Amino acid sequence: MKLYHERPSSLYEMLKQIYTLNKCEIDYAFQVFSSLTDKIEKERIDQKLYLKYHHEMIYTKTKTEHIINNLYKDEVSILNIKHSYMLLTTNHSYSSFFNILLDYHDAFFVCDFKNQDYFFLNDIKVLV
Repeated sequence: MKLYHERPSSLYEMLKQIYTLNKCEIDYAFQVFSSLTDKIEKERIDQKLYLKYHHEMIYTKTKTEHIINNLYKDEVSILNIKHSYMLLTTNHSYSSFFNILLDYHDAFFVCDFKNQDYFFLNDIKVLV
């Protein structure tokens, strides 16, 4: 984050190149990705999400997915946490999961390659 906070577009472009590399270049992609990222404490985030939301009707958890289905906000968000990345699928531009992820660590970098959007999670604090 320290290296790319002022130039998030550079980080996004590198991650996009990794995302679009051919499978034959997977070793190279993994080395570059590993140099740009830190491991995610998957179990700790899984537990924190579960503890925060498990009493709420809008939340369910399967083995690997945290799901928010909030009819009042018309939001469906599915978060799958891995040790190297998190995959968030949502029908909104702002997911309720961002709030808890901000509490855990505000330096996460969010990429949406489909819509060519990206931001550091801590930049959301300014908008909220």
